[in-house]
Amino acid sequence: MSLLCRGLTVCLGLMVLVCGPALAGEVSSIQVRHGDGTTVVDLQVSSSTDPSLFTLENPQRLVLDLPGTTLGTAEPSSSAFDGTVIDGVRSGTRHGRDLRMVFDLNAAPGRPEIDTESTGRGEHIRVSLTSSDPIRTLADQQSASTPAHPATPAAGGVRDIVVAIDPGHGGHDPGAHGDHGVQEKTVVLGIARQVVATLNRTPGFDAFLTRTGDYFIPLEKRVDIARRHKADFFVSIHANTVSSSRPRGTMVFALSPHGASSTMASWMAARENHSSMVGGNGTPLSLKGRSKEIRQTLVDLSLESKISDSLSAGRDLLKQIGKVNRIFKSSVEQANFAVLRSPDIPSLLVETDFLSNAAGERLLASSSFQHNMGRAIADGIEDHFTHLPPMGSLLAWQKEHPGEPVPGGGRNRYTVRPGDSLSVIAARHDVSTRTLKQANHLAGGRAIQPGDTLIIPSA
Repeated sequence: MSLLCRGLTVCLGLMVLVCGPALAGEVSSIQVRHGDGTTVVDLQVSSSTDPSLFTLENPQRLVLDLPGTTLGTAEPSSSAFDGTVIDGVRSGTRHGRDLRMVFDLNAAPGRPEIDTESTGRGEHIRVSLTSSDPIRTLADQQSASTPAHPATPAAGGVRDIVVAIDPGHGGHDPGAHGDHGVQEKTVVLGIARQVVATLNRTPGFDAFLTRTGDYFIPLEKRVDIARRHKADFFVSIHANTVSSSRPRGTMVFALSPHGASSTMASWMAARENHSSMVGGNGTPLSLKGRSKEIRQTLVDLSLESKISDSLSAGRDLLKQIGKVNRIFKSSVEQANFAVLRSPDIPSLLVETDFLSNAAGERLLASSSFQHNMGRAIADGIEDHFTHLPPMGSLLAWQKEHPGEPVPGGGRNRYTVRPGDSLSVIAARHDVSTRTLKQANHLAGGRAIQPGDTLIIPSA
């Protein structure tokens, strides 16, 4: 086992012990940079590897796994970690061929990210982390593939509907995998990114990811992230596997306070819950000073209402997903998924398809399928909140004041009526026809139809 630690004198030492047969790659360089609250660890590896990153608590640690790699003689300078979130790093060989590096941290990390780049000398790996609030940072830092979205105006008492999108698994927990090596953690992140991108292009929505890269977050922490950002809705995205290669299609789940709605629902909940040990079914609601009976009644009422909202949303998701993929179960299934147990946030779990099915695995690995599935999930969420918008939201205001400009300016949505034309709609909302066309990508003279929804930009 090799050891690299930081002593009281802030000196670093490195001992390397290589066990077993020679490994394919070697870490030839480790450099540490720090600035603007971010610590960056750059590693140069002599050959390609498949790194993964996850965090541990009590104490705080960041773990980097490099399959088929040994540490070599790389050593940072003695003052490399001064002023950073890292106290020191330990390393060891796993399974006789894989390198594990454990970074001891002096604060909870925020925004753990890993990037890789092939070079002429092997592979360059960059690990970035901060010491800011981990929950806020994870949600605020969207994937590079997620375009920035304009904020819906808060003036006049309207607000965005906040949606937490949770890509299942991650880091050391790959989730399910197909016969051809497709991993659940990878495909669901791709789908989740598309959900967030689609929602953030939709006025009235503010969506974020619970994880933006390949690292692990315990199940209970995922809901904490959503709660910290006052999410109106939580959707956990997964891909399934079963012992049979025949099942194919999408399933949508809501929480069941009792038994599962089917044998498969029960089996799936048990498999997903195994990703993290979540104790009990406690509530985050503030119930201090209440009697035991009142506390239980309040939780039961909250849970009943939340499940009803979740089932309604699930039906809207199934309608949209059915346009792009086969549906395995036509109704919303219910099971006791740990990640759905919070009584204060309506939530769903989407099993997008079966990796145990050859066709399902091919689809899930396809970027076009990930794109279409992500958009369908987003469209289902939008449909649900268009019909049942939360109080104080932009969509609630629009439902009460159809066709009227949004108070305080900003982007509004307008449903085209019979007899409408672009020039009439533009004049009604005091914008130019050209601006209206640009906002709705109406190039080439494409005609509008009754029932179409247009974005009305600020005047």
